[in-house]
Amino acid sequence: MEANLNSVLGDLKVLIQQLSVSDRWLLLKWLVKLLQQEPQSHQKEKTKIDLSAVHQICDEIRSLPVLDSRSPNEIIGYNQFGGLD
Repeated sequence: MEANLNSVLGDLKVLIQQLSVSDRWLLLKWLVKLLQQEPQSHQKEKTKIDLSAVHQICDEIRSLPVLDSRSPNEIIGYNQFGGLD
């Protein structure tokens, strides 16, 4: 099972590397929000989150190279007046 999880995490890392910087931040925010949520009563007994694994994934995401250093607004094409160029 551990080998399968490592394979899945490897595939996930490749997919994350293809995300833009802003999408990576959205992913990190989502993970943090997910961890802060109070588990539902039926999940408390069944699911345990390995926080060290989550922190490791977050560290790996932060260390990924920046493929496009433009801001999200530059990528979309917004100008200083909020319109599209």
